[in-house]
Amino acid sequence: MLLEWLLVALVLALAVRVLGASRPSALLIAAMGLTTVAAAAALAGSAALPAPAPIAGGGPDFATSGACRSCHPAEYSSWHASFHRRMTQAAQLTNVASPTLLRGGRLRVETTGRTVELYGCGHELWARLPDPEMTSAVSGADYERVFRSAPVRDVQVVLLTGSHHHQTFWVGGARPGELRSVPVVYSIDEAQPLPRRDAFLNPPDAPEQAVRWNSNCVQCHSVAGAPKHDEATDAFTTSAAELGIACEACHGPSAAHVSEMQNPLRRYRAHAAGSASTTNPKKLSRERASEVCGRCHSYFFPKDEAGWWRDGFSKSYRPGQDLSEAQLLLSPEALAEPGAPELGADLSSLFYRDGTVRIGGREHNGLVRSPCFERGHGDRKLSCLSCHSMHRGEPNDQLDPEKLGNAACTSCHEAQRDNPSAHTHHAPGSPGSLCYNCHMPHTSYALLGAIRSHRVDSPAFDERTSDRPNACNLCHLDESEAWAASSSAAWFGAKPRFVLDRALTTDAPAGAVFALTGDAAVRAVTAAALGRSESSRPATALRAQLLTELARDPYAAVRFIAQRSRKTIGEAQGAPLSPDVVARLLAARDQRPVTIAE
Repeated sequence: MLLEWLLVALVLALAVRVLGASRPSALLIAAMGLTTVAAAAALAGSAALPAPAPIAGGGPDFATSGACRSCHPAEYSSWHASFHRRMTQAAQLTNVASPTLLRGGRLRVETTGRTVELYGCGHELWARLPDPEMTSAVSGADYERVFRSAPVRDVQVVLLTGSHHHQTFWVGGARPGELRSVPVVYSIDEAQPLPRRDAFLNPPDAPEQAVRWNSNCVQCHSVAGAPKHDEATDAFTTSAAELGIACEACHGPSAAHVSEMQNPLRRYRAHAAGSASTTNPKKLSRERASEVCGRCHSYFFPKDEAGWWRDGFSKSYRPGQDLSEAQLLLSPEALAEPGAPELGADLSSLFYRDGTVRIGGREHNGLVRSPCFERGHGDRKLSCLSCHSMHRGEPNDQLDPEKLGNAACTSCHEAQRDNPSAHTHHAPGSPGSLCYNCHMPHTSYALLGAIRSHRVDSPAFDERTSDRPNACNLCHLDESEAWAASSSAAWFGAKPRFVLDRALTTDAPAGAVFALTGDAAVRAVTAAALGRSESSRPATALRAQLLTELARDPYAAVRFIAQRSRKTIGEAQGAPLSPDVVARLLAARDQRPVTIAE
């Protein structure tokens, strides 16, 4: 520390002696010199912690987030407070989300006929479970057989994934360098552990699967993650420039930038010219800026599969480049093309009939199918940054403070700015007066709940949308779909999308139709909707009755959401739907197996 101050004094003295203290440029260069020393000290003492074994460090092109702090303190601070930073962490006890574990207690979960425990040992986190080297050596139906018979072992947890809603735990697997999931997920929202198979949308008879970090998570939950799988030895030497989603995930590798900016004159010239040797998504076109987010927030397949198993996307994509060169953005149309990749999941689990993605975390797939993106131009083209700000918003949703409410939409749709009720036909300040409640309804399943669709479109009731709950009835659950369709036509004129076309024609409340006839994903998002109170008519008795039915659902995730939603409803008397109506709707249920492991 003394040496650092001596260097500061030397820089100041030289500036004053050479240029004269009365000249502004002397003080400027002295200040820049002071920043240089601070940057050097930060680079030496604030670099990101190295990744734990068996994850190797990244290449020489990356400086890691600690090198950004001295020159970009505000941006570093906002990133440091984000959930992106903590997406993947070393499994130190201080990084664990469970208060029980932090207090020295144990978490126990029954799954697949065995007990799995998590506990602390010093600063470390450990798991007691059927030998993961044995269970991860097999796949498919064999996994459960081995899991039921394997001897119990105590193994150290190496990595943690998640710090916002869920936290997952990773231990060594059968292959060298491999990390496999402990079959337990900790729900941060409910402060309780769950069997992993119950934390996602899985058919009740689907076999449990061992999940690998090196191929499932490395590509998006770290910076420049590379699986580095050696096919000959079936071993992994996985690397990451930094764990979690850090500065260089969005701005690109920055070692050259940090080195260049050590020179105060170069830094001054770059600042004056408004240029830098890193990527600033705000200065990219709307398409390229959104692709920086879409690199991870999309449902995709690598175009060079062999290269991906070696390098991930660390060499095939850098922020600002054309993402389509590295990734195939998946859609029903893309997957129908000759030579398209074959997926393990049925398309109906992943997309609604009209092509809308139904999985949370895949917002880019929705964005590119939005009219505001498809038909927008220049600054009036919808992008992620139309609503979100990585360094200005609250960590929860990272929404731009200037774009809250209807502000993001009315920045382009000026006609609705001054009198939104003329368009929405809802009272000012009501949920129905908010643009996103009608144009971005909660129809995506994620994290034991429902999130907003990022395909920004208008409510529709025609055949192509018959499997997707409409925005009107996700609020007005006690009204029929026919009521919603006719009301929309009365307000906005007769249009093809307002002509009701449903396989099941009924005057039953739409909430009942969604909850009792929909597939498992529709039932899950409906269970979440029944826990919200957005209509002026609460319909408490109906909501309680439907949630009671959903609490008996075959899918554990649907039951979990229904039980949580039921807690938001007070005492409810009566059952508005007769047993005959309930039985008729249940008989029409879509029984297709649905798997969503987002």
